[in-house]
Amino acid sequence: MPKKSGTSPEDEKEQSQWVFLAEESALTQDIDNSKPVICRLRHPRTDDGAMFMFSCGDTLVHEIIVFQEEYRSWFVGQTVQEDGSLYLTTRVDPIFLVLPYLIKAEKKGKLMTSDQLVIDDDFPECNRLLSCTGLNELHHVCDIKGDDDLKAYRYNKDKTLLWLKLKVTKLADRLQEKRINVSSGAAAASYVKSLKTEAGSKDDCIRYAHGMVSDYLNEEVSQELQEYLGIQNLQDATPVSEPPTKKAKLVEKVDPEENYYSTPTGKSGSQKPKKESVAQKKLKQVDKSGMKNIASFFSPKIKKEAK
Repeated sequence: MPKKSGTSPEDEKEQSQWVFLAEESALTQDIDNSKPVICRLRHPRTDDGAMFMFSCGDTLVHEIIVFQEEYRSWFVGQTVQEDGSLYLTTRVDPIFLVLPYLIKAEKKGKLMTSDQLVIDDDFPECNRLLSCTGLNELHHVCDIKGDDDLKAYRYNKDKTLLWLKLKVTKLADRLQEKRINVSSGAAAASYVKSLKTEAGSKDDCIRYAHGMVSDYLNEEVSQELQEYLGIQNLQDATPVSEPPTKKAKLVEKVDPEENYYSTPTGKSGSQKPKKESVAQKKLKQVDKSGMKNIASFFSPKIKKEAK
């Protein structure tokens, strides 16, 4: 759509658009004709604010991930959108977002109801998490007391680690099933066909899956999960010997044992004597006494000192 003459900067700002890829489940309207809601929530990994989107009716929650490049724009209709960012949504288990509030409440040593747990003055929209369908699985990470009318929750570390282990194991099995490259050079290996890089070992997939799950855990819980799974740090792991590369790397300059540019030293047995021609033999028979060397004719003459 062409711009109208005399368009103010405020009008241009209102016409700005973004390219957004979202799951259909996040955009499907419910019977109340409610719309998806984009808001900021506390991220469980960084403890800072991040963008999330609730589906219609707040039943599902998705994290919004932004892919940006320095020189990138979008052609939308007849307009060019300067912001070439690509916004993606990925569904998140709401328990990961509620977990930091459970851990914080557990340090006070009290059981609390869900509406008492999920309270955040900096991010008031967090109360929408209570409507997510995934919170009916809180018994996997909490001790629950009370009846259906009134339930109180308290964080349970052992239950949480077991629940996270199942998450990691299921994800690792999926990575192996799909033959996802989980090596350190995964980005470049996408273009390489090799049996070595196409499928990682079970331990490699477990380590990689742990890293993915840890994107939604704080550092303390991530470390506890690593120990619970028995994952060894890469720097502590025993290095695996690899076959030598085809092209050996020269450590230092190696000189040849013999100098092929030097004059023969005349050592016995080093070289065979050359055969002399007939002219050379006759030259040896000539009496050379009294003859001057040919070089003497070209040397400078020495002046005698005057007496």
